[in-house]
Amino acid sequence: MKKILSTILPSLLIFTFIWIDSMFPESKYILLGIYLLFPIIFIIQGIICSSSIRNMIIGCLLSSMAVIIPTSIWYNMTSMVTPVIIYLSLAIFVFAIKQNKKTNKS
Repeated sequence: MKKILSTILPSLLIFTFIWIDSMFPESKYILLGIYLLFPIIFIIQGIICSSSIRNMIIGCLLSSMAVIIPTSIWYNMTSMVTPVIIYLSLAIFVFAIKQNKKTNKS
């Protein structure tokens, strides 16, 4: 249960943030999410899911869909693929560092 929650929770946080922000049309907090909040969530996801590559892949796919689909529907932003690739590279980089530290300890 804990692995499932740690895999799904970051994507739910992203989706909830975008959904709440989309309710207020004059709000520009989506920019704060794109440049600050989403990269931090992806980095934390890389740390949390470092025990299993399978959980990491599923979590990153869910988080990527949670960014791309709602922003393209509610904000008509079609260019979110490039930031998502950057977020994924951050998550994979942190995941690799965490795995490297685990192998060095054992």
